[in-house]
Amino acid sequence: MKAKQSGGPASLVHRCFVAYGSLALTAGLFTATPALRAESGKSLEDFAQVYVGQYFEPGPHLTLSEVSKRKSKALANYALGRTFEAQGRAQEAVEAYSEVLRNQPDQFFLARKTAYLLSRSGRQEEGLKMLEESLAQNADEPFAHISLSEFLATYQGNDPDGLRRSFEVIENAVAKFPDEPAIYEHLVKLFLSADRRDDARRIIAEAAKRENRDPEFWLRLGRIAARVWPVGEGGEVSDADLVNAIHNKALEFAEGDVSVIERVGDFYHATGQFDRAIAAFAGIIGKQPDRLDLREKLAQVYGAKGDEAKVVETLKEIVEIDPQNADVHKQIAGIFLRTGQFKEAIPHLQSALSITKGSAAEYGALARMMIESEENEVAVKFLTDTAYLFPDSADFPFLLTFPLARLERWDEAVKQFEITLKLAGDEQPQLLNESFYFRYAAAHERSGNLPKAEELFRKTIEMIAKNDPDDENKQFTATVYNYLGYMWVENDMKIDEGGELIKTAAELDPESGAIADSLGWFYFKKGDFEKARDELLRAETLIEEQDAVIFDHIGQVFYQLGDAEKAIEYLEKAVTLEPEKTEYSDRLQRVRDGSEKKLAPVATEEKPK
Repeated sequence: MKAKQSGGPASLVHRCFVAYGSLALTAGLFTATPALRAESGKSLEDFAQVYVGQYFEPGPHLTLSEVSKRKSKALANYALGRTFEAQGRAQEAVEAYSEVLRNQPDQFFLARKTAYLLSRSGRQEEGLKMLEESLAQNADEPFAHISLSEFLATYQGNDPDGLRRSFEVIENAVAKFPDEPAIYEHLVKLFLSADRRDDARRIIAEAAKRENRDPEFWLRLGRIAARVWPVGEGGEVSDADLVNAIHNKALEFAEGDVSVIERVGDFYHATGQFDRAIAAFAGIIGKQPDRLDLREKLAQVYGAKGDEAKVVETLKEIVEIDPQNADVHKQIAGIFLRTGQFKEAIPHLQSALSITKGSAAEYGALARMMIESEENEVAVKFLTDTAYLFPDSADFPFLLTFPLARLERWDEAVKQFEITLKLAGDEQPQLLNESFYFRYAAAHERSGNLPKAEELFRKTIEMIAKNDPDDENKQFTATVYNYLGYMWVENDMKIDEGGELIKTAAELDPESGAIADSLGWFYFKKGDFEKARDELLRAETLIEEQDAVIFDHIGQVFYQLGDAEKAIEYLEKAVTLEPEKTEYSDRLQRVRDGSEKKLAPVATEEKPK
């Protein structure tokens, strides 16, 4: 019989040494003893001893009670069961879980899990028995009743007795636990699956009569009710009233709990009761103005209601608080884009891009929107900054040429054309088409470099001849011919050659007011004032919007024809349209006082081949 001692040996009588096989090892151990001895005051023997034939009972603080032993066994078996279940060893998992339940019978959720494992392996009766025992041992737990009723409905639902018993168990639970929403939820589910909607409505109506001050009870009951009654469009008014009354109960007992108010607001939103949802959300925002998520919900309600102005207003409040919210900037921009308010969309798209560091394609798309919206100053700044972000892309200097041209910043435009030429090269040759060279030529003409403009216009014409030999794009071809011809005529250079180009342009596009004006001006330069008058008056009828240049030309030709009154009439129109142009006002004054010179016809040049 083993001697019993508590806590350790009473003497060194039973102490012995363990031999480790060689003196070398023993000597090695001894080399370590000085440190051990110095630390604890014990010899090597104290560390190498074993107790033979003795049992030392643990201290009282380590002794488990019976309850703790059962818990310990339950935990060990639960861990074992989880391992078996993960490995697909269902039978062994069931055995482990059953051992848990023997030690911890109050684990009714585990009983449910184990019963279903048994049933899936064909042992339904054992599963049913397990849940019946669990209910007997946990009669005061609503979910033990739910588990048994659910099991009966699942595995004996086709048996009238099994289904009857399923209803009986849960209906008894309703009587026993009238303030537990989960009980109503399960019973309503059974009624609906059995096509007993009237009974489902009855049980909800009875539950709605409870004197319960817990808002969570009413919220859960409201969710259950919403499954029974259609609320909103197409719903019956009485049903909707009852469901709303349930949610009003939640609000009544919320006592300022914003989580409850928010969930009621969610219900109103989901059921199309937008004004009520707005009131709920707005009330919370008044107390918690930094709830950006709630402001987004409010914006969604306004959107569902169709009030886009309030959507934008609400979203703008969000970005005022959180200016780095790229998604909200995009939402605002999206609304403006849908309604054609491109100028209003642009700053929000800019903000979104600056936050997200978008792609070159996104920057390009925004730049084009700015150009199309005539936001030229904004486009210039945006594209100048963007060109630094994407220094190897020809897109951005190319796009810069458009707003710079519209702003008549011709020298800057020429520079961007040159950068585009350098960057495009073989990488983006599609940019360097005849339209590019035409605009490039026009920029040089407007900046006063007429020889370079002529060179580029001629290159444009060569490209048109090569790429469009059949004149499919007649209007563009006519525009190019007209521009070069007018440049020569206006500057008294190659007037006859210029006139031939303009005449060709007029043949290609006879309904163009700009070309008719150029042709009339060619006749004016040639001193054929009758033809000039007729062509210029025709130009006036062809233009869609009044044009100061055409009015000035008509005024000049009438003056040369001796009709000062008509000349003054048209010159006044030109001054009215563009009062900042002193050449119009000065000419008007000279016509009025008769100091404007009479012109002689220009000598005819040799007709160009």
